[in-house]
Amino acid sequence: MALENLLARLRALAFVVGMEETAFRVSTAASIRVLAAMKRRIFTDGIATDGSQIGQYSTNSFYQNPNKLLGVSIAGLKPEGKNGNAVFKNGKPHKTKYLALGYQQLREAAGRQSDYVDLNFSGSMSGALQFGARGNVSVIGFINEEAAQIMADNEERFGKEIVTPTEEERLVGSKAARVELEVILSNI
Repeated sequence: MALENLLARLRALAFVVGMEETAFRVSTAASIRVLAAMKRRIFTDGIATDGSQIGQYSTNSFYQNPNKLLGVSIAGLKPEGKNGNAVFKNGKPHKTKYLALGYQQLREAAGRQSDYVDLNFSGSMSGALQFGARGNVSVIGFINEEAAQIMADNEERFGKEIVTPTEEERLVGSKAARVELEVILSNI
């Protein structure tokens, strides 16, 4: 009798473990935890996959059109030339703002930290990195090609892998998957 119960339980366990729904639940739990850790590492802490800082923001001067800031409104960013003039000598108004300290100055004007690269200006990159379904498993990736290309360009620019999960993030995902599988099996 005990052997029959054990065999029935093992068959039920094998059935549940082999179900697509189980694979999806387990991979979703792992993806959610890995994604949260990745977003914190990249977009808050500014850390590459290898554990080093992604980089430093450029201080090369440039002109920025205040009307073309990728969804970020900067009230204090008014058109102004290199010498602080709002109009040219011919009386026409400037359309851009000269930023002597480059992108670092732009970030500071927007109220963003500028001590290290965190790839978080408007929030669009972080928002575009999501988890979704591919078949019966969850995966992490960018929801649009533009964000994926921007990340690839940044990885090339800084010479570092950024969006690849770290070993620690993989372990967090494995633990979340294990816990979810234990919850599923405990309900059999």
